[in-house]
Amino acid sequence: MALKILYEDNDIIVVIKPRGVFSQSSSGFEEDMVSLIKKHLGKDSYIGVVHRLDKPVYGIMVYGKNKKSTGILCNELRKKNIRKIYEALVEGVPSENRGKLRDFIKKDNNISRVVEKDTEDAKEAVLEYEIIETKYSADRYITRLKINLLTGRHHQIRLQCAAHGFPILGDHKYNERVIKEKLDYNKVPALAAVVLEFKHPKTGKEMKFKTDADF
Repeated sequence: MALKILYEDNDIIVVIKPRGVFSQSSSGFEEDMVSLIKKHLGKDSYIGVVHRLDKPVYGIMVYGKNKKSTGILCNELRKKNIRKIYEALVEGVPSENRGKLRDFIKKDNNISRVVEKDTEDAKEAVLEYEIIETKYSADRYITRLKINLLTGRHHQIRLQCAAHGFPILGDHKYNERVIKEKLDYNKVPALAAVVLEFKHPKTGKEMKFKTDADF
């Protein structure tokens, strides 16, 4: 699999993660982004994981090429100074053209659920959305959303969209219609990370990367 590089210098590398590829090293025999980057840089290269995308999700990612850069970027992520914009196709139409979803989420194994605020291990999940367009197709409305992810919880976008009545098209974990009808399991969630913004860990320069959604 060819590695698509958007930017690279001595401190960071910005790449496109294809669908079906793990963001970090995997224990199995499947390809992962760290292995792909090491093929490009050399097997003994340092690759620091800063953030993650779900295996079936396409989009932009940044990795550190040394411990210092990785640490700075991870700290920026914790302080919510790294901006991540997604696009998604959802079934249905949100009640408002733009809005904010705020829930509390708890992860159980490889699935998450919305819970009460005082639930043990619950974490706040917040995102902003804006409707780009809505079309009527195959007996249902399909809406394209722009999503500004304000917190990075496990399966957050997929869960919150489903919980608020507009599940992501093709999502076999949280779209109840897809699960019930046992639709084609080769399909994947129509979700892509299309914008990534952060300050360069060494120079402090504002970095912004964009790509088109692959749907």
